[in-house]
Amino acid sequence: MTATHDSGEGHGTIGSPQTAIEEATCPLKESANEASIDNVNPMIYSPSPKHEKYGYGSNNPIKTQDEGQFLLDTGYQNGKQIYNITKDGIIVKFQPDNTPYGGYHSYEVSKPRDIPPDILKSMLADGKISKARYTQLRKGKR
Repeated sequence: MTATHDSGEGHGTIGSPQTAIEEATCPLKESANEASIDNVNPMIYSPSPKHEKYGYGSNNPIKTQDEGQFLLDTGYQNGKQIYNITKDGIIVKFQPDNTPYGGYHSYEVSKPRDIPPDILKSMLADGKISKARYTQLRKGKR
């Protein structure tokens, strides 16, 4: 928070720090600033209507905001995209939305060959997928 020196005239205080008006009236910005202390670019799960059941994009198998945020936070990053696997074994891809405050939406990976090899290797090493599933995905099979 930015502090300014107050002369005390007309405010009833002498020399007390004052809050900048912008920070006092914008709690969303303040919470984003607090989040950025821990992480330079905080990522926020923000589902997109285009990936809902009757949308025009690939299906989004993530059922809740909490599940989506957890998968985003614990995902495997490759460039701007982040990959993870749901409890049901569905591999999802998170895409940044170029929105303020780091919004990401997700959708099911429809083509297994689109999953970068290093992501699959990391999932295998971490026990998220079996060796047989790894081989299957590398060959482009669902």
